[in-house]
Amino acid sequence: MKNFLLSIVNDKSKRNFFIYGIGQAFNLLSPLIVAPIIVSVCKLEGLGKTGLGFALALFLILIVDYAFDIKGTKQVSENRDDPKSLQTILNAAIFTKIILFSIALVIALVLICFLPFFQKEATLFFLSLVIVFAQVFNPVWFLQGIESFTFVSLLNIGSKVLYVILVFSFIVSKNDYVYVNLFLGSSSFLFNIIGLIVIKLKYDFKIIPPSFQEIEVILKNDFSFCLSQLFLSARQLSPLVFTGYFLGFSIAGQYKILEQIITLFRTLIQVFLKFFYPRVCYMYVIEMKKAFLFWKKYTLFNILFVFTFLSVIFIFSENILRFFHLTESTITHVNTIFRVSLIIPLLMAVSLPLEQLMFVCNKNRIYIRITIFVTVINIILILVLIQPFQLNGIIASLIVSELFFISFYFYNSYLNIKSKLTVVSN
Repeated sequence: MKNFLLSIVNDKSKRNFFIYGIGQAFNLLSPLIVAPIIVSVCKLEGLGKTGLGFALALFLILIVDYAFDIKGTKQVSENRDDPKSLQTILNAAIFTKIILFSIALVIALVLICFLPFFQKEATLFFLSLVIVFAQVFNPVWFLQGIESFTFVSLLNIGSKVLYVILVFSFIVSKNDYVYVNLFLGSSSFLFNIIGLIVIKLKYDFKIIPPSFQEIEVILKNDFSFCLSQLFLSARQLSPLVFTGYFLGFSIAGQYKILEQIITLFRTLIQVFLKFFYPRVCYMYVIEMKKAFLFWKKYTLFNILFVFTFLSVIFIFSENILRFFHLTESTITHVNTIFRVSLIIPLLMAVSLPLEQLMFVCNKNRIYIRITIFVTVINIILILVLIQPFQLNGIIASLIVSELFFISFYFYNSYLNIKSKLTVVSN
């Protein structure tokens, strides 16, 4: 153990990964900590409704982010030694996001004011928009580009600790579920602003609004990519929305429990991959073969790690469902489909690294087509299967879509790079 700790301290890469992992652990655990509180106080219906508000916020965040968390991180990584370029990138991102938030706000107001499904919980959905507003000022993508993982961890820890404290302190009656997303958005906003202030002081950045032409170029160049992310978001969020609409808030609450575990692993995998993303992009430009080997090593580790933890969850599935304060009858009803749903994060452990490889080798256009195609297929499957098979139909549709992603990504990224390396070696 002593030698292991010394290797972490002395190896910058291991040290950064360890620090980054601690910070991200708070991101992963906070939803699992607050979910039992919501169920015990606000029941499964309250959890289902909170999840729907969060789903709307996540969809709108995709508009606000406009792929800055992917393409922006890559730009920052490639210009990390040029403070002037970094200032330009950050200013352009924030002011573009402000405009995009205005668009997202209009969309949200139309949905909440004119659609009966959203009107029923108007307060919940309005307060959930604070999460979207906080995302305008989120500096994590920038900090990941410059590999400032310690600061990323501090911001994550502070934000999530405050969120959990607020939920523990103020969610005390059945109708308090409307405030859960407000607490998440408020805590995120506070620490995002702190992050931007520290970045400004450290680099002596000036707040210089970009010209309208610069913003227009960003919006035009990245529109198709953002559109693909919206489709991807629709694929991820539609199961919960359709469950709430067709099967009711109680069944939506049951699905939310399953989704908590799926989301936990999706986030865990994405966090793991984001740590290596700047470096593999940098290596790919210098030496493709080295970058490809590096990608394969951490992808294999990722798959083994996910498989191990999923095996434990499969064995102790009933105990895990009890953690969410479900009744014994509900546990008996949900346990089988919960175990089947664990196939989804296992497939994600393969599809998400392959998705990352698509970005590394600049297969953005093909990625967009794949995302749109699979999303349409997934939504059609859900609509066909949800009423006759309920949660079973939703889980089946998600498994099929992940298999589609793996097949398409593998062909267009992994095999493509392998063929290029073969040509070079010959």
